Amino acid sequence: MSIFVVFRIQSPEKLNKAIKEAYPNDSLKVSEGEWLVSASATAKEVATKLGIIDGDTGSAIVFKMDSYYGRAPTDIWDWIVTKSEASE
Repeated sequence: MSIFVVFRIQSPEKLNKAIKEAYPNDSLKVSEGEWLVSASATAKEVATKLGIIDGDTGSAIVFKMDSYYGRAPTDIWDWIVTKSEASE
């Protein structure tokens, strides 16, 4: 599975709802306006599924993660490892 970063959210309440509906078991809210999503898709497909492309959920940026590094709470690292190692 690929990990996507969804951020710079214009309408957080709309996108939060869309993410919870589209990816209920494959998303993690990192902070207000920042999400991680796990999916077998492209960034465009994730954005479309979330209603970003047609504007239903406001605007946001979706990036596919290629690598990662940094400092964050353990639960975030555990989620990333679990989702990135999950089979499709």
